Amino acid sequence: MAEKTDSLESETILVGDLGNGDRDEMFRLYETYYDATDRGRFERDLSEKNAVVVIRRKSGIVGFSTLSVGSLIVDGETVHYLFSGDTVLDSSRWGDPVLLRAWFRAAGAVKAELGEARLFWFSIMMGHRTFRILPNFFREFVPAIDGKDRSDLRLIRNRIAAARYGCFFDAASGLIDFGQSQGHLRREWAGVEETAERNRFAAFFLKANPAYFRGVELACLAEFHPLNLKRYGATSFAEGLSGGR
Repeated sequence: MAEKTDSLESETILVGDLGNGDRDEMFRLYETYYDATDRGRFERDLSEKNAVVVIRRKSGIVGFSTLSVGSLIVDGETVHYLFSGDTVLDSSRWGDPVLLRAWFRAAGAVKAELGEARLFWFSIMMGHRTFRILPNFFREFVPAIDGKDRSDLRLIRNRIAAARYGCFFDAASGLIDFGQSQGHLRREWAGVEETAERNRFAAFFLKANPAYFRGVELACLAEFHPLNLKRYGATSFAEGLSGGR
């Protein structure tokens, strides 16, 4: 189901259903904001995903977020996780919640298919704007910014990150360092240092991932659960859970 907001329309599309025109528009938007990338790498990353949350207006695609669903065994329990891939929103729409709402609805739809099984959000982050989703929309997550020990979440995060990235992942820091950037925000769009002066969440991110500018990623984890979601995230998640994609 698509949602229209201020002339914007959001929908979740299976990767296999994306047309060539959509792929072209997505890559053009992506390379506007990300450096050290090319079409081949973009397409390889896209091929590993299940679906894409797409934001459109009459002039074309202005935002998207790719996602896939994975699972692994952690201490005898099957852990399911939604993995966020490439995510971009045109700067003219920064501050507009349409992509976030659509993304939380997509997560709710995934949870609906899993039933009683737990679902986590696993993401690797090189931008403070994405990181700030955690404290703004979730109650508990890792890395924790309040100093509390969340060893249960940290264990799950570390197992997922190690399974996906092997020796590139450092469990002590939570960082994934590929050495050579796999794609990172262009300096003119990152804005971490400036924002960190006035926003404590951005400041935390900068301290946790000081080498973000060369493509180092911070591995993060939070559980999709009504009790762990703050108001706005919980509302859109519930819509997806009830079938309102």
